[in-house]
Amino acid sequence: MDWSFRISHRNRIALALAFVFLIIVLANWFVSYSMTKVSQRFESVYADRLVPALDISAMQEKYYQNRLLLEEHLLATTAKEEKQIMQQIEQNETDLDSLLHKFRATYLTSQESEDLNEYLKAGERYSKVQQTILVMSHTQDKATAMAMFRQEGMQSFQELLLPLHALSQLQEEVGHELYADSERQMKSLKVLSYLVIALAVILALLVGSLLQASRQLKHIKPQKYHLN
Repeated sequence: MDWSFRISHRNRIALALAFVFLIIVLANWFVSYSMTKVSQRFESVYADRLVPALDISAMQEKYYQNRLLLEEHLLATTAKEEKQIMQQIEQNETDLDSLLHKFRATYLTSQESEDLNEYLKAGERYSKVQQTILVMSHTQDKATAMAMFRQEGMQSFQELLLPLHALSQLQEEVGHELYADSERQMKSLKVLSYLVIALAVILALLVGSLLQASRQLKHIKPQKYHLN
């Protein structure tokens, strides 16, 4: 009877230790998984939000530069000046294509895709107006070109900036959402770590009590019974 009771306590101790080990393994896996997700979110904030925001800002700057260069082309008096200005405009156009290609390679939300399509349409319209103004300016029809620059040119330029501004705002909004989500998950991990520590202490006390009970059983002498 004493032998079987000791075996029963040993089994309980073994099960308790196995349970502690299982909890530690599961908690470690969950923490590792959650940390990977948090790391991915922070990486997305940088690669898909911060960098694109800077690229959009650079695109806006290039368009403003081209707007000023277009006005300089209208005021140019020599073919050499016009050629130099055209080279700068073409370089800005090349830079804009590179920035656009880089932006389209990032993760885009559905709203960003819509704003991007609006930008592409507005960019195509503005490019046609700009090209028309440049052609008229080059053929010395500068008065008509200047009038178009101030009217159709200004309108298409403003229409172009609207979707770019919307895309720029979205980078901040989505980036803030990713950061807030990561912060919530970090708080959850903190609570989980406290729970695991508390559970480990409770189980350690349980194992200690079982071991103490097992030691006490060793000092109990078996009773001898005599039959009459």
